Amino acid sequence: MKKAVFVLTLLLSVPLWTVAFPGPADSLKVELTFDMDSQGLPVRRVFDKAYCRDSVFFVISKVHQEHICVYERRQADTVLLAAYPCCLSAARGQKVHEGDCRTPESWPGKPFKIWRISDLRKLNLRTSEFRMFGPYYHALKVPGVVGVGIHGTNSPTSIAHGRRSHGCIRLLNDDVTHMVENYSAVGNQVIILPEKQGPLPFEEHALRVACGLDEDGCGLGCGPSCFRISQPCRHIHINPKLDVRMAVTGL
Repeated sequence: MKKAVFVLTLLLSVPLWTVAFPGPADSLKVELTFDMDSQGLPVRRVFDKAYCRDSVFFVISKVHQEHICVYERRQADTVLLAAYPCCLSAARGQKVHEGDCRTPESWPGKPFKIWRISDLRKLNLRTSEFRMFGPYYHALKVPGVVGVGIHGTNSPTSIAHGRRSHGCIRLLNDDVTHMVENYSAVGNQVIILPEKQGPLPFEEHALRVACGLDEDGCGLGCGPSCFRISQPCRHIHINPKLDVRMAVTGL
């Protein structure tokens, strides 16, 4: 009896924050990181293929290393497909007006949408005017603002250093091409999280499944029974003859 009292007294005398108890698996935090290539540029991470582009959506984080995560809805689960390092606006905070060098943030429950994808490769061969936008430009439908998009860049080092754009989301040219070839389509939703906001509730679970830390859910290795699509996929909409000025300015 005296020994039991002594042990209890000893535990109570130690500050609680210094006592580490093993918690449930969900308490393990997983942080998205990128490897660096020989040129010091972050390398995209690819976890899975898209089953149907209509169910793909994007989440852009402004915390720590800015990045775009690509997700797909599969039944009641959300699967992480890929993650791309990106460069966001030089100025922080919510976009107020055009020219303020801020990347707009979507309101909760009201994501932006991709309304057009422009192929700029042939234009870039003829003129350098739009070479700053790389090979592809995703025009975003942002209420009250025109000219915001996801595109490539002629300044790849800006991806490594981040926060240098005028409001758009820059990707490495190989990455925006990879996105167009595998995931993006007109109508996809784009969620841009506010400054300092951490991952959305489903994101940690999706990353854990993609990394093999969680066995439940429809992550890597699931069979066709995990997928249920109510309608056929739309074809990706790219108009190479589109006047790029209309795609970039929204006019």
